[in-house]
Amino acid sequence: MDAFVNVLEEIIVREIYIQIEELRPDMQPKIKVAEVTAYALNRLPPLFATSRNGWKHQYEYALNELQPQIVQLIRSGFKTVLFGDPLHDITPLPNHLFANNAGVLHQLSKLLGRKYLRWRDIPSLIEEIISRSSCQTKISNQTVIQSNEQTEIQHPRYLSASQRELLSRSKRFVEKQLVQKQQEALRLSAGFAEGAYGRLPDGSWSNDKKVRDAMEMEYKALDAYTLQAQLGLINVLEHLVLLAIERFTTPEIYRQINRGEVAAYALNQLPPMYATSVRGFRHLRQRAINEFSRELIGSVRTGVMKVLKLSQTTPPIYAYQFMQEYEKSILHLSTLLARDDISLLNIVPIVKDLLEPAHCICCSSFDGGTGS
Repeated sequence: MDAFVNVLEEIIVREIYIQIEELRPDMQPKIKVAEVTAYALNRLPPLFATSRNGWKHQYEYALNELQPQIVQLIRSGFKTVLFGDPLHDITPLPNHLFANNAGVLHQLSKLLGRKYLRWRDIPSLIEEIISRSSCQTKISNQTVIQSNEQTEIQHPRYLSASQRELLSRSKRFVEKQLVQKQQEALRLSAGFAEGAYGRLPDGSWSNDKKVRDAMEMEYKALDAYTLQAQLGLINVLEHLVLLAIERFTTPEIYRQINRGEVAAYALNQLPPMYATSVRGFRHLRQRAINEFSRELIGSVRTGVMKVLKLSQTTPPIYAYQFMQEYEKSILHLSTLLARDDISLLNIVPIVKDLLEPAHCICCSSFDGGTGS
């Protein structure tokens, strides 16, 4: 699993929004958060982590040692964005640069209009889309009209149990089930806290607070997981490091090592290279290849040796859990849609096609006829 995160990204974005609130109202919309974030990140030491313990260590280090520098860099970033190079490239990065688990999840979140969307939620949403596709089904010579907002039926007393079950798959019903599943999953995810605080009786105020805290933590983790895609920001070196891990390790070692651990180690040894535009991406990528190839390969090889010696297992960051959910979700979607080619490269177009008004999955009629 390639689960790693630069702890500074979340810290810097939060500080940017704090400082934006201090600006005059007419100045606030002029600040491009992604550009200020890249400006600050490229001038600070990277703090990548792969485990919750590592994340906590890096987070505390950033707040205790780097906070004054972060505040000052963001102020400088505001000035650079507002009064900088008039020829600055504003062409956003293309979507294909975000064709990873987090980037595609963010695209699906926007497409489906769901905040805090997780991979585990997507199969249920796809089932909902299929079930409420606008079509008319004949039921015992009566018409059932399934629209995007509600289901209407004439003479419901004629419906059988199976037919009533079909109607129960309305938008409101499915959404309620989805919310219940999310809440239950979040309660389960709070379990890691029990190791530190002990099991608390169900229904107690302390237990409810623990669940709420876990939910808030998971929402923050999900935001951090998709942050680069949300902002249109990318660390040019991440892809190059992962590529080097694949090319400069034997197949046996490649399968054996935790690639996220190796990548985090290597990225912490290299200068950060964040880009927000096509021109910036090309410039930094070429610079990385021309000036840092030797250091990059050396850091990867050292990282591999260090990771091979690791024996202690620590709880991974939430990104690892999100990536596991992706793998399960893809398998579920392959079965649901009867397709064995579903991947990060085509899941967004597939969902777009399902959402098209002209797309209609008409159910077979209950009386043996065809839907009309």
